[in-house]
Amino acid sequence: MSIDPHRRHEIAVAVVAYDSANPPLPRMAARLLAAMFPIEDVCQRSLDDIATTGGLNRKSLPATLRRLVAAGFLSRTPGSGVVPATHRLHLPVVQR
Repeated sequence: MSIDPHRRHEIAVAVVAYDSANPPLPRMAARLLAAMFPIEDVCQRSLDDIATTGGLNRKSLPATLRRLVAAGFLSRTPGSGVVPATHRLHLPVVQR
């Protein structure tokens, strides 16, 4: 699914604002968030699907997701069995 350019911009601005005041997030953070949340603020997809859709390295996804949760960009509800975890996007308000 293609992401709206305005949404991609909102995500990129939030990541840059965070990075300017905190230890930087992984370089792939904005691309990962764009792949997970092209339209909605909820993602319930497998890591394999997210990696394939976003052209990302599957091995580095868990660590990057943990960093995004710790930074407050995401909240995570564990899945069970074949049901993947649910991630919710929480973009911080960026002052312009």
